[in-house]
Amino acid sequence: MPWTSTTEDFDPDKAPAMSLLPELLLTVLFGAQASFTHPGIILPPKELLGDSELKAIIKRTQKSRDAREVLGFSPRIWEALTETLRAGNDQLATNKYNLVPRVRDLVILARNLLATKEKAQNYASDEGFEAEVRRLLDICVDKASKPIAANIDKQTHETEMHIKGNYKKVMITTLQFLNNLMSQNETRKLHVWLHMFGTPAASAPSSSVAPTKGSQKSKGKNSQAGKPSSGSGVGIVGSGALGAMHPHKETVAKCNFLSAGFNAKYYKPGFLTEVPRLLQPDELQPLPMILQNGVVPLEGTDHAMQAVRCKLMLAQGYGRSLLREIFVFLGAWEVDEEDFCFRMMAQVTEAILLNGLIPYAYESFRDEKDIVTPAQSVLLKLLASVYRQPESGRDHSANSSVHSFSISPPSMSSGSSASPITDFGEAFDPPPIIESSIPTFFVAVLRKQVIPPTIAIIKLQGAIREGKTKKETFELSLWDLDRVYEGLYQFFELLVLFSEDEEAKRVLVSSDKGIVGDLVIFLKELDKAIPRWVASKSIPQPLSPSPSSPQEKEAGKEELDEVLKVNEAYRVERPFDVYPGDNDEEGSGDESEDRDDEEPNDDRGLSEPEEFTWPHIKRYLVMLLSSFSWQNKTVQDLVREKGGLQAVLNQCMIDDDNPYIREHAILCIRNLLEGNPENQQVVKELEAVQAIPNEVLDRHGYEHYIDDAGRVQLRKVKGKGVSSK
Repeated sequence: MPWTSTTEDFDPDKAPAMSLLPELLLTVLFGAQASFTHPGIILPPKELLGDSELKAIIKRTQKSRDAREVLGFSPRIWEALTETLRAGNDQLATNKYNLVPRVRDLVILARNLLATKEKAQNYASDEGFEAEVRRLLDICVDKASKPIAANIDKQTHETEMHIKGNYKKVMITTLQFLNNLMSQNETRKLHVWLHMFGTPAASAPSSSVAPTKGSQKSKGKNSQAGKPSSGSGVGIVGSGALGAMHPHKETVAKCNFLSAGFNAKYYKPGFLTEVPRLLQPDELQPLPMILQNGVVPLEGTDHAMQAVRCKLMLAQGYGRSLLREIFVFLGAWEVDEEDFCFRMMAQVTEAILLNGLIPYAYESFRDEKDIVTPAQSVLLKLLASVYRQPESGRDHSANSSVHSFSISPPSMSSGSSASPITDFGEAFDPPPIIESSIPTFFVAVLRKQVIPPTIAIIKLQGAIREGKTKKETFELSLWDLDRVYEGLYQFFELLVLFSEDEEAKRVLVSSDKGIVGDLVIFLKELDKAIPRWVASKSIPQPLSPSPSSPQEKEAGKEELDEVLKVNEAYRVERPFDVYPGDNDEEGSGDESEDRDDEEPNDDRGLSEPEEFTWPHIKRYLVMLLSSFSWQNKTVQDLVREKGGLQAVLNQCMIDDDNPYIREHAILCIRNLLEGNPENQQVVKELEAVQAIPNEVLDRHGYEHYIDDAGRVQLRKVKGKGVSSK
């Protein structure tokens, strides 16, 4: 069932008969309305009694389906609720914040009644309660967003924070109400959507809006000129926003049919845009649920209408703004991928993907001031989570037309926010196929908008480090670099994911070989400007345990032979250092070889922006070159022509800013040399700086050395190595 309250303290023996429940509620509402409109007319003990009765009815509505139906199916109840909430809103608008808990109880009760679905949902809208809830949410956003005055005493500050906290609790409850209002009700979904993001008619030229039946009716009391009239059908037919997005006539006709009766009272598109800035992750949960409810093609929903709402959301500026705010929210709070809000927004992202709007969404979040904006970074992260197959797969056994949620037991007096249970099935199974247009688009963006300005930053860092440029010329702050880095990191995460899909990799390599050249150039610049770092660690740990059984020993020997079979003369683990001066002081040799598994102890004291080290980026570049060059001579040749062999060889050393880069570089070298005599010759002719013993070679009885010509060679050492039996 949708959002409801708790039942733990309800005593059915003390409850009135079901037939008397509506009259009891009407009496309670009459008293509450009187206390709103005529403060003081009801004695305080009677007011407290009325509040107590209202809470008892709330508890009963969540335990008893009959109670929800007898109240939710009554137009009198919804009319009385609307009048009472309207009176409460009038008082809240004049800063009567002491009434907030009572107003919230009204919304909690209505939220529970909406669990009976369509009939109650329609009454809530037709009688105007839904409009008053939107007005209440707008009031709460306004009150909660006002800054607290400076230079006030501690007690006053705590009071102000408590008041803001109460307004936020009401905001959460109103969002839960809107979610329940939309549940499995196409008409209510579309109406809420139009209120959230604006109607196509309101944003389209007047000449493009075809008049519909009832369009000459008078405007709602609080509507303004140019806004849709109640019952007008909101001008969806002929609208450029929707007509261009969905050409199917029957769907457009259905949109107009569902939009009939649209209540334009308190019409204020974008009224949810500020909400993510005011709440925390556990408080924001109903908002992603609303978006999921409206756009994700869950079982039992009208998939065509879900697609229309998805396109309408992105077509309207208010929709894009809300998405941007939620994405920035997820990034600012560093919300984990297993978090409820992240999983909801991943489903929304997948809906955007399936409607072909990911490129449009990414570009709509662009800002000329940023290489990659925070919203774009989060979109990339969400998209990667959509494409990434979870280890446990996707379980749909619990999936239904709408995900079921319940509330963790809050105290009715405390007003704790609701927390839905998160063990639900995902919306789609299996993960969507990577269409060729997606990697093509993002590689084009990476090459044109991301890599060139990032390389310029790295070059400036290198010039400052070498003393060629004064550090005062570096104008970016650490905060600026973090934003660039987060976007770059998410780009490479997504690109690595694409490279693991054979079809997507084929598209990338065959359609745009320029990406390979850009990656090589990027790696070379990082290699020049950013020195590797070997951290000081407490207890060295071996990279892998020594083989203890004959089977493991045999497997180890086979692994070594596989590594060496390309060309035994120069297949070494740490062959070259192209820029020896950068790394002399950082240590090398046996003491630093087996420590990748430990957490690095970063004692460098780096604090200046120009010292930023771009962690993990070298590793991603090597991983991508390794994947692209596997059994692909064209890519192998291109890497050689761009000077990438030396750059990759230079990564065959420990770098704690890039965990396991040594292992990735070894694999990359293997892929670059395999079946490519030209690359093998280049490596053979390179002059090594020094040879460093390797535990894998030692264990199997090999060693490498520098011959008289300066080339690295391998030889078998007598009396060493594991038994092959």
